[in-house]
Amino acid sequence: MFAKHRSYTLAGKVHNHAHLAIKPTGELSVEILEEHKQLEGDFEDLSFSTHGKITGVDCVEHDHPSHKLWHIDLSRQDARELNRLIDDAKEEYEIMMRDLC
Repeated sequence: MFAKHRSYTLAGKVHNHAHLAIKPTGELSVEILEEHKQLEGDFEDLSFSTHGKITGVDCVEHDHPSHKLWHIDLSRQDARELNRLIDDAKEEYEIMMRDLC
């Protein structure tokens, strides 16, 4: 059970660089390098929305879904890869838990 790591250039006006860690325990860590900013979120609190060539990733507060904790913009291709990695991590976690039983 290892985290998958990816580096992306954020879409939008400022092309900051972000390092993402997708953890099978259900967590996503985002480090925006130029801003020295660390973002964390649970998979269940993430949502993806596509607008043209850009896909926004939002993390909302679990108990208050109308309260957005953070937002990043990715290219559609990067967002698709991130979504696949999240699905893979969920599946890996489920397999591990079944194996423990």
